[in-house]
Amino acid sequence: MPYKKEKLLIYNFGEKGSYVKPRPSIVQDFVVLKAQCLSTGSLFEDPLFPADNSSLFYTYKSHPSYKWKRPGEICNNPKFFVSRASRFDVQQGISADCWLAVTIANLPSNPHLFELIVPDGQSFEVNYAGIFHFRFWRFGRWVDVVIDDRLPTDQDELVYLHSSDKNEFWSALVEKAFAKIHGSYELLNTGDEMESLEDFTGGICEIFDLRLEVPNNLYRIMLKAYERSSLMACANLDFDAVVESRTPQGLITGHAYSVTKVQYVEVDTPTLSGWFPLVRIRNPWGTGEWNGAWSDNWPEWNHISEKTKKELEMQPQIDGEFWISYTDFLQYFHRLCICNLHPDLLNQDIYKDDDSKLWKLYCFEGEWVRGNTAGGCRRFWETHWRNPQYRIKLVANLKNDSGNKCTVIIALMQKYTRAQKKIGAVKFWIGFDVYYLEDLENLSKPLNQTFFFKNNSAVVPSNYIYSREVSHRCQLSPGEYCIVPSTYYPNEEGEFLLRVFTKEEINMEEYDEELEISTPAHSRVQGPKKVEKRELKFTTKTYAKFADRKEIDWVELKEILDEELGHNHVQGGTGIIWKALSLFSTKYDFEPPGGFSKEICRSFIAMMDIDRSCKLGLEEFTRLFIVIREWKAVFESYDKAKTGYLEPFSLNEALKSAGFKLNNRVRNALCHIYASSDGRIRFDDFFMCAVRLDTVMNNFKNNDPNNSNEAKFSLEELVANIVYF
Repeated sequence: MPYKKEKLLIYNFGEKGSYVKPRPSIVQDFVVLKAQCLSTGSLFEDPLFPADNSSLFYTYKSHPSYKWKRPGEICNNPKFFVSRASRFDVQQGISADCWLAVTIANLPSNPHLFELIVPDGQSFEVNYAGIFHFRFWRFGRWVDVVIDDRLPTDQDELVYLHSSDKNEFWSALVEKAFAKIHGSYELLNTGDEMESLEDFTGGICEIFDLRLEVPNNLYRIMLKAYERSSLMACANLDFDAVVESRTPQGLITGHAYSVTKVQYVEVDTPTLSGWFPLVRIRNPWGTGEWNGAWSDNWPEWNHISEKTKKELEMQPQIDGEFWISYTDFLQYFHRLCICNLHPDLLNQDIYKDDDSKLWKLYCFEGEWVRGNTAGGCRRFWETHWRNPQYRIKLVANLKNDSGNKCTVIIALMQKYTRAQKKIGAVKFWIGFDVYYLEDLENLSKPLNQTFFFKNNSAVVPSNYIYSREVSHRCQLSPGEYCIVPSTYYPNEEGEFLLRVFTKEEINMEEYDEELEISTPAHSRVQGPKKVEKRELKFTTKTYAKFADRKEIDWVELKEILDEELGHNHVQGGTGIIWKALSLFSTKYDFEPPGGFSKEICRSFIAMMDIDRSCKLGLEEFTRLFIVIREWKAVFESYDKAKTGYLEPFSLNEALKSAGFKLNNRVRNALCHIYASSDGRIRFDDFFMCAVRLDTVMNNFKNNDPNNSNEAKFSLEELVANIVYF
C-alpha cells in the first residue's frame, strides 16, 4: 500500500513497524531509558547490544579480544563534538567499512539531515547517563536506535571508526548504533556505498558506471545534485589490481571515497586559462590523496589567486581530501553514486522561490509471493505478467525538463538486511520494466499476458543485478506507464519497496483488481428443491443416521464424512472429498490419504450456519453438499493432471471461478498460509480458502447495509466473528 506521511514518523527500536525484532516485549525509548538512568544515578548498559563478542562478530572463527570502555575511560575530557561536526571527524578503523565511512563523513555537509540522524542535546557534560541515540532509515521508516557508550578498544585506542581528535566520539557512536541495527560490527565489513547513503537519508541512489558510456550531461547532473544537497560517493574499482593497493596516481583500488563538492572554477595562469569543472573528493582514511593535476602539491596552485583558493577551501595538508579535474575523475574513478534526498530532508526554505530543485517522492510497499506475484522477468513470459504492477501518469513541466520529456528516477529495493546473513538469507537478482499504456480504457486491469507478449519496455530494460537496490533515471514522454518490478527467476519470495522520484506531481497507484464481496454460498443455493433426487436421497439418508436432535454439530459432521467413507481413523488430508463426491463426478487416479480435519469441519458449520446455532439442519446440510460439488468441479477444471494440487499461479483463476474476485494483497495472504513450499495448493487447502473467504465476506456484507464497502463492528462482534469461523 502507499506509504505517505505529512511529516516524518520515527519508530523506537523494537517497536512494531521498525523492521527490528529484538527480544519480545522490549521496545527501547531513549527518553524513558535516560530518565530511568538519571533517577537511579546509573550508567546505561544496553541488554540488546552487550559489550561482548556477540556484538562484534557473527562468525564462529577465532577473534581478537578487545576491551570495551566508555569514553571517560579512554581520555580525560571526552566530547560529543569538538567545536562542531566536520567531515574530517571520520577516520576509518580496522573494519572494511569505507562504504559506511564515506556516508558518515558526508552528513555534516547537510545540517538539516545531520540533526535528524544525530539528535541535538547529547553530550558528556550535561545529564550524562552513558546513553545516546541516533536515527536511520529502514525500508521507508525512520528508526531511533538507542546505545550505551561502551566502545571496543585495543590499548586504549578505538578499534573501529573514530575522529581525528582523540576526545571526540560522535562518529564512533554513530557507527556503533548502525552496527546494532544490523546485528554486529562484523556485519559492516564490505558493502556498497549506495546502501549506507540510503540508510542515512531515505533517498534514492543513482549509479553511474564511468567505464561505460557516460551521459554527456553528467557533470551538470553532479552540479544539480550538489545544489540539492544530494550526497555523493565514488570508487576506484580496478579489478586487475590488489584490493586497497595504491595506484601510481595515489588512489586506492576497491575503495570508496566521498564527493564533497562540485564546482566550476575560473583560473588564469601561465599554462591554464578559462573555466574548469572540478570535483572535490575525500578518502575516509584521512590520508592517501590524488597526486595529479589540482592535487595539494600541484605547482600551478602558486599561480592561482588567494581569492580562488579561499573559494575552493583549498587546504594543502594531509587530510585525505583533494581536488581533481572532471576529466581525470572520469579516467581514474570507475563508479559514481548520487543519492537524491527525500524532499522532507531538504531545507525547503532555500527552495521556496524555485521548487524545481525539489524532488517529489512516491513510495509503494509490495511483495513477491511464490505461486501468485513472483512471476520472474520477461524471459519467463508465461508468468511475468503475474508480478505486481504500478501505474504512473506523467505530465510535462517545461520548467523542469528539457523539451517535452519528464525526468523520473525509479528505484526497486528488496527488503534484505545484513542481519539476515546470520540465518543464511540471500539477496535476489532484481530489476524492473516500464511499459507505455496506450488506449488505457481498453486494457485489462491488471495487464494480462497478451499485453506483455505484444509490448516491449518503454525504456532500456534495467539490468537484473545482485544488489539490495536497482535504480534508473528515465526521460519519458508525457502519458501513462506501468512499472513491473520482479526478481529474475519466478517463485523467488520476498518483500520490496518501489520508489519513484519526479520533478512534478504525478498520479501513481497499484494497478490491480478491485476486491469485491462475493455472494455467500448459502445464498447461491436456494434449497433442496433444486437438488437432484439421488443427491437429496443420499444426503437425507446420511444425515438421518446421526441427527437424532434434528441438527448436527461439527463432530457429527465429521463422523458423517468419515463413516460414509470408512476413514474414521484418519485425521486431515484430502481423501474424504474425492470419495464423497465420486457420487457426482469422476474419480482421481490415486488413493488419497484421509478425511477432513476438525478445523475445516468447524468452518463448514460457520459458513452454512445461518442462525448461529453452531449446528446444521437438514437444509443447511444439503446446501453444504451442493457447494462442495461446485467447488470440487472448479478445482478439477484447474487440476487437469489429476495430481490433487493446483499448480503455482492457478489459485487466482480457480477462486475467481468459484465466485471470488480478489486483489494481490488477499491472494498473497492466502498463499502464505495455504500454499506448499513449491507454491502449489492442495485440494483441502483450496477448500479452506473458499470456506473462509465466503464466511468473512458474508459477515462483512451483513454489517455493510448500504453497500459502501465500509462495515462497522463493535469489539464484541469482531471477536465473536473471528472466533466463530
